[in-house]
Amino acid sequence: MKAKPFIKWVGGKGQLIEQLEALLPADFDKWENVTYIEPFVGGGAMLFYILKK
Repeated sequence: MKAKPFIKWVGGKGQLIEQLEALLPADFDKWENVTYIEPFVGGGAMLFYILKK
């Protein structure tokens, strides 16, 4: 299931989720006390994808 940004954003990351996920550490979903910072959140596609996982 693709992340659904809350607004359409030119240059958004919604279409790049698979490529971006491949760049995350393999055990990223098991890390505790992680602070995720995305300075140019745009529509939030990557943020919502990470929160969902």
